[in-house]
Amino acid sequence: MNTLTERQLVALVQESLPYDTRLFQQLITPYLPVLKGYCAKLLNNLSDAEDVVQETIIKALTHLKIFKWVGSFKAWLFKIAHNECINKIRDRRWDAMINDDEYLDNLIVENNDYQDLPSVLSALMKNLSFEDRNIMLLRYRTELEFQEIADICNLKLSAIKMRHKRVIEFLQGRLE
Repeated sequence: MNTLTERQLVALVQESLPYDTRLFQQLITPYLPVLKGYCAKLLNNLSDAEDVVQETIIKALTHLKIFKWVGSFKAWLFKIAHNECINKIRDRRWDAMINDDEYLDNLIVENNDYQDLPSVLSALMKNLSFEDRNIMLLRYRTELEFQEIADICNLKLSAIKMRHKRVIEFLQGRLE
């Protein structure tokens, strides 16, 4: 049997819903590990991430019948996850989210031994603002294009690229 493209699979799923969800499972399964990792890194909480992934799957299943090919299915799925992460943060009443860049001044890399670069970068990423961490995760963990990230975050493409550039410069500066 030939492997179906994402577009063909989405069309088949849309035709079979709501009575047959086997094709939906086939469509969504490849994205689950990356989706869970994205949510866990964004929320800094594995339990909350699992809840958000469940909500994302439910919303995707519920709204797939009206899905239009404005972007990729993957980008649409991650937009749902992004919105669910924001909802989870609101539910937890995280009022401590910083809207300025003062947090950058207080961040100090304690370990100057960069042999474990992934751990150092992970520690640095935890101290980024929600918005900046989200952009970096969408770009490097989910491998979405800048335009898709802009659509998900409801920001202009130039704003996404500038924030990305600033985070890269910040990380490079902390690693030097």
